Amino acid sequence: MTDTVVPIRHGLLIKRSVAKSVTTIKAKFQRRYFKLYQDKLTYWTVDCRKLKGSVAVESMRACERMDRETFNRSHMFQLVYLSKSNKTRVLYMQGNCYPDTKHWVQEIRKRMDFVVGNDQWDHYHRGAFLKRVWSCCRKDDKYARGCCGITESNESRTRRLSREVSCNVTLPSPGRSNSGSSGTSRHSSDDSWRSMHRHSTYEGIFSDDEYSDEDD
Repeated sequence: MTDTVVPIRHGLLIKRSVAKSVTTIKAKFQRRYFKLYQDKLTYWTVDCRKLKGSVAVESMRACERMDRETFNRSHMFQLVYLSKSNKTRVLYMQGNCYPDTKHWVQEIRKRMDFVVGNDQWDHYHRGAFLKRVWSCCRKDDKYARGCCGITESNESRTRRLSREVSCNVTLPSPGRSNSGSSGTSRHSSDDSWRSMHRHSTYEGIFSDDEYSDEDD
């Protein structure tokens, strides 16, 4: 199949399928051909003949690297996004090497900075919700606020500083806190985070319901 629009980045990655159960860490890892465009990320069969899934850039909320120990695989990264029904989904991918993973993350973040802007999340989990606990922080609440601040890109930092100057207000950097702020920025506390995302957050990690990815 020939694309009429040239992708910003494309290549083979290893994709983890959605786990069928909360209590299992077993899931298939399959080779997929990914293509990143201005407005979406798509992935296909290796021969690029069948589209397996698509994620709109406007629905993306975070793109970060992961702990190696989560799946016992190097160069893993994750893309957190919202489905059409406003449920949070997580796409787990593995690059071929460190530079490959780094460039994928950078390019996706650039598109997110341009399209999503301030709607990006300020915290994320470096692991996954496996066997009823987060592998990174060991919290047993699947709605728990992310334990790590996002990695701020140059574009995000420039935009944030511009807002600070225009508003004459100093805003906390993602993942950092002002004195007395209890380490909060866009979300004020774990409770408010859970309240805001209780109906959606990270359900895609262990549920196939309404999952936009029809992959195995």
